[in-house]
Amino acid sequence: MKEVPLSTCERTSIVSTIQAGLRYDNREFLEVRDITLTFGKDYGCCTATIGQTRVIAQVTCEVVEPRPSRPSEGKLSISVHLSPMAAPHFEPGRGNDLVDELQLILDRNIKESRCLDLDSLCIMAEECVWHIRVDVTVLNHAGNLGDACNIASVAALRHFHRPDVTVEEDGRVTIHTLKEREPIPTFMKKVPVCLTYAFFVVDDKYYMLMDPTEKEERVMSGKLMVGLNPHGEITSLVFPGRVSLQKEQIMGCIRNAFSKAKASAEMVQKSVDEDLERRKALIKPEGFTNCLTSDETYLKQRIMRKIKSKNKSEFRIPQEPVEDLQDLMEVVQVAKDPFESDEEALPTPPMKIKKHITETTTSKAMDVSSDSEEEEVTGKLTSKDLQ
Repeated sequence: MKEVPLSTCERTSIVSTIQAGLRYDNREFLEVRDITLTFGKDYGCCTATIGQTRVIAQVTCEVVEPRPSRPSEGKLSISVHLSPMAAPHFEPGRGNDLVDELQLILDRNIKESRCLDLDSLCIMAEECVWHIRVDVTVLNHAGNLGDACNIASVAALRHFHRPDVTVEEDGRVTIHTLKEREPIPTFMKKVPVCLTYAFFVVDDKYYMLMDPTEKEERVMSGKLMVGLNPHGEITSLVFPGRVSLQKEQIMGCIRNAFSKAKASAEMVQKSVDEDLERRKALIKPEGFTNCLTSDETYLKQRIMRKIKSKNKSEFRIPQEPVEDLQDLMEVVQVAKDPFESDEEALPTPPMKIKKHITETTTSKAMDVSSDSEEEEVTGKLTSKDLQ
């Protein structure tokens, strides 16, 4: 199935919004969507979510013969798969430019950077070594697949534990199950990070933003993918764009990437360590049952968080009694949650204010009625009665 092109109105709306300094999902230009990591029941299974983009990575291992040129090093291979579930125009078994781009990013950022200690994967030199295989599958394509695939792969590698091995004197190799012996964790020297920057050229003026969505990627003029680690080393620079960039623009992206790389790496390490601690405490892993939310639920949760934060900042209890009903209606409208039903009770402060106003208006009405009755009685009295 071919990809449905964007209409002229959609393209014009996205470009004009960016030109005005805004994004249609209410983010800043250098703001990244929410990132969550969820681990499966087995070691080395991780799902990374960036906004509505979802990617799953599974790490497996097997014993193979080493390369003749490097007899004491293990092997590492990474493969990317695009599922038709991710987007209608993805066809299984057929490669495209997007697969080649993601494969290039992961190979340079993880494999060629040698963040994984391959020497620790050796069982017997020139005889047998461990072959670590990472399979990355895109579950939902909502933009910025490079960052999502990189985070899922790195987290899955750090989370993976391979079986323990015993080598006999006669050269026999025994692979123990996870019940027989504790598995051995995978040692990673560094945590590589990938950050994507999209560029828009409008009237010879450049606009740069981070973490582009799927629609922004279809309209952008080009993008720059920076791969680096928190130690200050650049592992890859991929520029699959159709626009030329100046040296200052590239250096600006790299500086911004260095400022955000440490936080991203710490987030991955913290998520992996927390899950491993729960497993050591014999807490049964829940898997992916709690992370399955629809797009409508995700958007509703974001709207609810924004409304609640806005209500907390705007709601103020007046210090003086409110004497105008219009002021009371404004207070009630601010305090009321639009997602709550009309039958629910309002907060306590507006109810007290309403009660005070009711008593005030009632007392005023009684005073007016008493004055009118006194005037009627005075009008009926004659001069003789007054004497």
